[in-house]
Amino acid sequence: MTDAGPAPILIDVLTRVGAVATARGVPCFVVGGLLRDQLLRRQPTHLNVDLAVPRGALAFCRVLAERLGGAFVVLDEAAGTARVVIGTGGQRVELDVSDFRGATIEEDLARRDFTINAMAVPLADWLATPSASAVVIDPLQGAQAVRRRRLQPCFPGAFEADPIRILRAFRLSAQLDFALDPSAAPLMAEALPRLAQASGERVRDELLAVLETDRAAGALRALNDLGALDVLLPELSAGRDVDQGDFHHLDVLHHQLEAVAQADRFLAGFAEFAAPLRAPLAAYCAGELVERRSRKSLIKLAALLHDIGKPSNRQVHDDGAIWFLGHEQAGAELAVPVLERLRLANREAEMVHRLILHHLRPGFLSRELHVTRRAIYRFFKDLGEDGPGCLLEWWADRMATRGPRSRLDQLDAQRQFLETMLSAYFFQAEELVTPPRLLDGHQLMQRFHLPAGPLIGELLAAVEEAQAEGHLRSSEEAVALVQEMLTRRPG
Repeated sequence: MTDAGPAPILIDVLTRVGAVATARGVPCFVVGGLLRDQLLRRQPTHLNVDLAVPRGALAFCRVLAERLGGAFVVLDEAAGTARVVIGTGGQRVELDVSDFRGATIEEDLARRDFTINAMAVPLADWLATPSASAVVIDPLQGAQAVRRRRLQPCFPGAFEADPIRILRAFRLSAQLDFALDPSAAPLMAEALPRLAQASGERVRDELLAVLETDRAAGALRALNDLGALDVLLPELSAGRDVDQGDFHHLDVLHHQLEAVAQADRFLAGFAEFAAPLRAPLAAYCAGELVERRSRKSLIKLAALLHDIGKPSNRQVHDDGAIWFLGHEQAGAELAVPVLERLRLANREAEMVHRLILHHLRPGFLSRELHVTRRAIYRFFKDLGEDGPGCLLEWWADRMATRGPRSRLDQLDAQRQFLETMLSAYFFQAEELVTPPRLLDGHQLMQRFHLPAGPLIGELLAAVEEAQAEGHLRSSEEAVALVQEMLTRRPG
């Protein structure tokens, strides 16, 4: 944590929890991530606290939800785990309360996932000095593992007990920049077949959390080396060892992993782009289509999946040239069941699907000597608010393609094109992307005695495009254009 200590709202909520626990005679312990983050002096992104009680966690949670005015959610009834959500947005606190996994708190800690999460402090003691990082109960030497920056499973069967911990290991490693203890790999390999049984929601949450970090590619490559990617995303396996010809320096699978690595690099701070673009790009990528799941993670997911249509569309011509014509459409189709399996929200799935489908389009536009206002307008008309995401996914793809074979002059020209497109979206939207409407449908129907129907939409689209091109500046000019179009229509 920072020197400021825990957030005031967190202290307030836990103080109220402590009062309820004392009144009901419930021994309550702070466990896991909060204590780990305090030892690291790391400010967590979200206020989530794990609490452990000897028994009756679900009943205790119901009381907490009632007394604290929060929402009650059962996480695992059989295991006795529930959540209370208090507040919203930046003032939201999640309390995950569970029954002891054993007779004592020490036995509970010994059954958790990793030693860095197997520490506990009685809630009353934590509240006495909330800014302190001392750990009272630490049977597996978790504090030492934190200092060594080492991720070690709590017991040999940790991954068999919950195979999603395989993915969580790489997520924590990426988030905290911790090394995985060598003892973990064979244990994960043994539990790997059971990972296929994990729920799509849990896989989604861990995978998107990996992609949210700036070390996502390293985690994905490690998952690939373990064989876990074949279990989690078998659609990627077909790209292994698929040669792409001289234009690419990697096979299909490793190209997609490299695209994530490139996205890690430039999405971390946008330093390679013009300074005025950095703040709007950061805000765009931090935007959440679903609470606590950012565009940044979805752009990287699209980068990971963008070429899954290549293996089935690979063609070798007589001259030896390798082509993948139509792979973007095939990839978009193959991505649909993947996104459904991951239980993405409709809007998230739409964005990833759209980025895969259109990932070649910026490259085609970049070859033009001059990108016209019409081309800019049509690109963002089709992509909407996913336009910047598509441009960033293309840049990750582009930077991953030729590697050391890239020509610097071409890269500079393409980066200039990229910045032109992004500047149009962020700084010239009313002029080039979504110009203010000069006419609406009702005005067209009244002025030209037209019925409602597809023609109205066609006319409005033509007016908007002409406006984006700079040909129209007033409603009178728009009316004149519509009159001309109607005059030219057959019949």
